[in-house]
Amino acid sequence: MLKQLSDWLDNRTGYKHLISETLDEPVKGGARWKYVFGSAVTTAFMMQLVTGIFLMTAYSPSSSTAWGSVYFISYEMVGGWFVRGMHHFGAQAMVILLFLHLIQVLVAGAYRAPREVNWWLGMILLFITLGFSLTGYLLPWDQKGYWATKVATNIMGITPLVGAEVQKVVVGGSEYGNQTLTRFFGIHVGVLPGLLVLTLAAHIMVFRRHGVTAPKKATGSEPFWPKQVFMDTVASVAVVGVVAFFAIAERGAPLDAPAEPSSSDYPARPEWYFLSLFQLLKNPAFAGENEIIGAIIVPGAIVAALFAFPLLERLIPRKLAHFLACGLVFGLTGIAGLLTMEAMKEDSGNADFQVSRKKADVARQRALFLAGHPKAGVPPEGSRYVLLNDPLHTGMQILEQKCLSCHYMNGKGVMERGKDGKLAMTKQVASDLSGFGSRNWVRGLLANPDDVKYFGTTPQCGGMKRWKKTSKLKPDELDKVADFVATFAKIADDETVEDWLSKEEVAKHPGLELFKKDCGRCHTVDPGGALGEGGEEEAPNLFGWGSVRWTDRMIRHPNAADRYGFLEAKDQMPGFDETELPDREMNVLMKLLKGDYIPNPVESEKAGSH
Repeated sequence: MLKQLSDWLDNRTGYKHLISETLDEPVKGGARWKYVFGSAVTTAFMMQLVTGIFLMTAYSPSSSTAWGSVYFISYEMVGGWFVRGMHHFGAQAMVILLFLHLIQVLVAGAYRAPREVNWWLGMILLFITLGFSLTGYLLPWDQKGYWATKVATNIMGITPLVGAEVQKVVVGGSEYGNQTLTRFFGIHVGVLPGLLVLTLAAHIMVFRRHGVTAPKKATGSEPFWPKQVFMDTVASVAVVGVVAFFAIAERGAPLDAPAEPSSSDYPARPEWYFLSLFQLLKNPAFAGENEIIGAIIVPGAIVAALFAFPLLERLIPRKLAHFLACGLVFGLTGIAGLLTMEAMKEDSGNADFQVSRKKADVARQRALFLAGHPKAGVPPEGSRYVLLNDPLHTGMQILEQKCLSCHYMNGKGVMERGKDGKLAMTKQVASDLSGFGSRNWVRGLLANPDDVKYFGTTPQCGGMKRWKKTSKLKPDELDKVADFVATFAKIADDETVEDWLSKEEVAKHPGLELFKKDCGRCHTVDPGGALGEGGEEEAPNLFGWGSVRWTDRMIRHPNAADRYGFLEAKDQMPGFDETELPDREMNVLMKLLKGDYIPNPVESEKAGSH
């Protein structure tokens, strides 16, 4: 039955003849391991094609949904992490295999006539593969891909005459956004696969016409089957096995924090195979107007030389041409390797880079944690808001940018470069904001008002120190005062002193009279004096202290009469109006100060461990 079906199919398609022609194809000089690279590259491409199709079933190509869909693939879809890992490491394997294939062809002299066209087709395949890497890099729409792509397209933009227009077409306008992502996606899954299939088919067709380039001393030939088929199969299985090993070992492919165009300190670096060019462009010789030399002219000259190899023998002796071709490629490989190692060494010794890298890693871990948390997840407005709405991440960023050059948070300021050029933590000259508005913060202040954590470094805030020397309140009474002051943080935005005092729990609070007796001597709370007359020392109005409304006014108008207007100008805190600190950012900051956020796990976080 099977034989009848096979004969019927062969009669209609002639497949037996095609198989026989392929398997019986003579291999000049016999089967060799060095001939396996072509099959290994083809295997890598097929692996990319299959895994890419699987990824497309769950990927959503828009700037608001791309990161979330990649997160779903990596951490929620059954087997998604493995498929994405195979695709990620398979892309790198394809670059390596193509380069090894190029070296093998070069050393064997297989670029010479009559194989010039096949050499050129192989070069085109290499650049199509690099195009896959460049366009695929952006698709997760994470920080790493976003900033690396921006660097690459900016280099494209410095090309004389057409660079700016080409960059605009590729980016989809003057800004990087949804148009950029959809264009890169279209190129990655539509244009480049089609070009690669056509080029690969032409490459195989031309190869079959001329066969392998056998060593000079090789004699005779043997059929492709079974020995060379066995070697090619072993090589292909090895490629799949190595890629699978890395995919499993790394638990898929890395995913950075969602792309944030407004971030200014992300340590952008390209993949390792572009790192040498990146390092070359950092050389002062290629700075400013000379950037075009390193970015366009030098790479362009190298590409032109590679394409010209088959033509060299028409100008100079054959052996000299081969020596120069091999010397150039091996020399460039060595230089690229040295530049890559130099780039890695510089980064490892660069304090600024390490600080930025650490911040990026913290943001990545936080984003992955929140995306998988049942009370958070990816917001409907887009993946960018995973961190943008997070008080612990964005609130801390706001503190670092606007507050921590004077204040501390959890005993730490920010790292700044001093006059000696070294990074050091800022000196604390204002209170530590950790726990601000809480009962513990107040109790700590009452116990140690001259502590640097509170107002110990502010010259005109010595009233608390003088109060400490004269106050006769016992520790248990201080506890009651702290409890009472902490209730201010719960006051609503529209609540008056009278409304608040009318509450039974406030009127009968054991700390009320103690507060009036001690704190009310200096601090004003209300015009009627129901909580003290104030006036003995210059001090801020405490009504609502620690609440959103009190803290908001403190940030917007810190030097108002009811806040710290009594301080000398040099010691006054700068205010931040709505243009400097928009309401959305203020809300996030308030949640951070109030502790209204999802805390990180107690144990050491590991990306994707949730």
